[in-house]
Amino acid sequence: MATPPEPASPAAAPLDFAPLVAAVLPLDHYHRELEPLLPDLVRIVQLNDQLNGAFRRIAQRSGFAEGGEVERKHLGDDAEAVHTFFEYVYFASPAFLSTVGEWPLGGVRG
Repeated sequence: MATPPEPASPAAAPLDFAPLVAAVLPLDHYHRELEPLLPDLVRIVQLNDQLNGAFRRIAQRSGFAEGGEVERKHLGDDAEAVHTFFEYVYFASPAFLSTVGEWPLGGVRG
């Protein structure tokens, strides 16, 4: 069951997901291939309840909003969900699909 995003307190500043996702991405071995897709990754994290909650918990554990840095230990119980997300996007990415002759769509197989 997906954990709903934690509600922000009224006084808390909204979480800026772009630098947070950019800080977490290098911790995954697919980071080089996914860096060009960073805006899409951020959009998905913002819109998906499970990922939104996971990244909020990572931000909280790392003190990211207060200028903290994200380290592997801050991923905690959310490490598997984050890696699975990055892995899924990688295997659906143009970078991977081009290595197996599936990009551009309709190109090789025609």
